[in-house]
Amino acid sequence: MRNKLTISILIITWLCSCGQRSNSKREEVAVKSEVEATTKNNSRLSQNPDLEKFIYTDTTYTLSKGEKITIQNSFPKGGMIEPNGTQYVDSTGKSHGFASFWTRIINHTDIALGLNMNVPAGSFPIFTSPDSYLKLFLPKQKFSFDKLSNFNYGLTDIKSYLDANFDKAAMLQKTINPNEDYIFYVMALSYEASGIPRGGLTLKEQDLYYKVSVAPHGSGAVPVGKITIKY
Repeated sequence: MRNKLTISILIITWLCSCGQRSNSKREEVAVKSEVEATTKNNSRLSQNPDLEKFIYTDTTYTLSKGEKITIQNSFPKGGMIEPNGTQYVDSTGKSHGFASFWTRIINHTDIALGLNMNVPAGSFPIFTSPDSYLKLFLPKQKFSFDKLSNFNYGLTDIKSYLDANFDKAAMLQKTINPNEDYIFYVMALSYEASGIPRGGLTLKEQDLYYKVSVAPHGSGAVPVGKITIKY
């Protein structure tokens, strides 16, 4: 009887041990698969090891049905449109402060997202001085990571672009596929508001805003479009 009891205890102990090892092994496989999937999905999203030092804000947002996107905004570059110190002067003779930025949108979902931006023509009186204003532009030049260290992040022919688009609205439409990203330039001109600029795209529900501050002249946000979900 004692031998039978001992054997029964050993069998139960062995079965429990096997069950624990089996569960542990399944958990290890699940974790490994998740890590591999994350690494695969993010492999093209981490192309430049120096990217982080250029990022001013890095924010992950949750959309209406739990979908997540990340918006990264750069620190500004510029203060001038040419390395020799040239400022932008419009057709009326007004000299403007200049800054170049880039924004990166990362789609973490398995659903395509639509980026729809529309920056109105004209100027935005967001600063404290009644005579000051902000103007925003969306140049079409293609951004690449190898331009991060370049003057104005690699933007060229800035004067020609601003002359041709000074009083025009700017539009940008782009489909961002699942687990992909998209990066675009933003130019900002400020009048009677020289100082330290900061800027970036933000999201509230599905509405996009571009917020700019120039210390010590205050700040403001401009509505610039929407993020849509392409089911």
